[in-house]
Amino acid sequence: MLRVQQVLVRDSFMELIRALVVFKTWACKWTSERQGTETTASFEAMASSSSSLLLFLCGLSLAAAQLRVFNLRASGLPSDLLGTTDGYVTVFCASNSLGKTSVRNNNANPWWEEEFSYFKAQEGDVLRLEVHDRDVLFDDLIGVCQRQIKVGTNSHDCYLKKGGTLHYTYTLG
Repeated sequence: MLRVQQVLVRDSFMELIRALVVFKTWACKWTSERQGTETTASFEAMASSSSSLLLFLCGLSLAAAQLRVFNLRASGLPSDLLGTTDGYVTVFCASNSLGKTSVRNNNANPWWEEEFSYFKAQEGDVLRLEVHDRDVLFDDLIGVCQRQIKVGTNSHDCYLKKGGTLHYTYTLG
């Protein structure tokens, strides 16, 4: 899906550049006929710098990429007074909530099948995963994993404050 969007943006961008080139050619020809070559050179320089600025700005908009978080599992989650952990994970990128996993009841070593995607992620954004224990009155926070994301596929193990480890993989790009 992201590749299709990138191709559409690229194709639209190329059409815009072609239109700018046609306009530049027409305007330069019109200017040289009306006012002489000195103004034409000035206009060409302005049009050239405008094209460069447009290229730069369009490049910035393509800097966002798809983030995919997957292969979430935990090991050694602690027990509480009510028994074994009923664990789930909430996932955030920057300030955006990407969702939460299902609850794995009575399992100290759960594996979650859910995958989370975010299409506006940028390298350096903070990926935050919170591991919770679902209880009757309120859910307990077992621990938080947080790190700046980088391009590529990356797997990490995160030690949780109240015990256990969260293992996860993400891909940015």
